[in-house]
Order: sequence, then C-alpha cells, then structure tokens
Amino acid sequence: KPRVSPQVIREELEISLKQLQTDYVDIYLLHRDDPNVEVGPIVECLNQLKEEGKIKVFGGSNWTPQRLSQANEYALSHGLQPFSISSPSFSLVEMVRDPWGGSVWLSGPSRAADREWYVNNQMPVFAYSSLARGFLSGRYRTDSGMDIEQCLSWAPIQEYGCPENIERLRRAEHLADEKGVSVPTVALAWALKQPLNLFCILRPSSPSHLDSLLRAFEVELTDHEADWLNLCDE
Repeated sequence: KPRVSPQVIREELEISLKQLQTDYVDIYLLHRDDPNVEVGPIVECLNQLKEEGKIKVFGGSNWTPQRLSQANEYALSHGLQPFSISSPSFSLVEMVRDPWGGSVWLSGPSRAADREWYVNNQMPVFAYSSLARGFLSGRYRTDSGMDIEQCLSWAPIQEYGCPENIERLRRAEHLADEKGVSVPTVALAWALKQPLNLFCILRPSSPSHLDSLLRAFEVELTDHEADWLNLCDE
C-alpha cells in the first residue's frame, strides 16, 4: 500500500535509524510514490528531517519525471532543497509487465521522453535492476537449449519475457562471445554508454562476479554496436 505521507515518512525513518544504529543517513529515497498525495507536504517533511540532521540528500525511487518536476518546482518556489536523486529501473531490456504495481522504468522506446528529461536535467539516476533482475545475468542463454523457466525465477520472466528482449539478450551473447567477456559485462557497458548521469545498483554474489561487472568500464562499444544491441537498427 502507498505509504507516502509526512507522518509515515518520519515514523519509518526513525525505525530505520534505530535498526541501522546511526543518527543519520547520507541518501534517503522514498521507495514508492502516491500521486494522490500533494508533493508540498512531502518536500517540507524531507526538508525538516534534513534540518534536524537525520538525512543529507533525498530523492525518490519509482517516481515519474512529472512528479519529480512537481516536487522540485514546489521546493524551488518555497526556498527548500529539491529532490537530488532518482532511482528508477533501467537496463538494456525493457520492462513489459509490472507485477508489483507502481514500478517506474526508463528502458525501451516507450520511455524515450523520460530519458530525455533525465538527460536535460542530469539528475543522478541510481538505476535498480541494471541486469534486469537476472535476465541479463548469463544464467539463461538463448543458445543453451534450455527453457527460460529452467534458469530464471518467475520475476524476471514476468517483467522482461518477450520476443524483443530475448533478441536483445541474444545479441548481447553474440557481442560477449566476440569480445571475450560476459553478458553482464556487455549489458553494463551498454548502460554506461547512455547519456544519463547513471549509477548502476548491482548485487555481485562472488569476487569473480564483481570482476566481471567491473570489466564493463574497459569495454568500449561503438555507436553501431550499442544501437544494434537495442534493436535500433531495425
């Protein structure tokens, strides 16, 4: 259920501070938005918490550019600190279903205008599901002869399972084999090439997995390769 109100924000922050055994957090993100709640009281509450020293900078996860703009317009018109960070989903593949409800993503042709907003504003994007919840992890390969259900859980299949994303994965496999790297390396190299102020949130499960992800900084994709991966050549 939506839990975006000044009272709930303050209550849940206090719980988090107690559990984390700290007096403040550096970055505080509201996980879900409730468009039915006016942005003014939310912005004022977050600024009060900042003045109290309990948070430093704040932003929203799964907030649309429209709501972020409303919040920041309110903040600037009232001499308050605006939202500084956003955390939508973003990866090479497009989310085609939202089993959770209220998810916001930047991938795919349907979100071109939203990506343009971020490019123009250069608001830091802390992208979650940068490997599409495992869809781009390499656990499932299109040439393995195995069904996708044998390799991945229901969540990435629900969110990303479609012919276009399977083709994106196939092309990532092709480039990974060609360059001698992993599929996640190619997927992250593609993400880092985008004109966003991007910080990918990842969860490596081993030192070797981390090494594979870090190689994304060494792989340089050409514009043609990046477009080809994203089916922009069709």
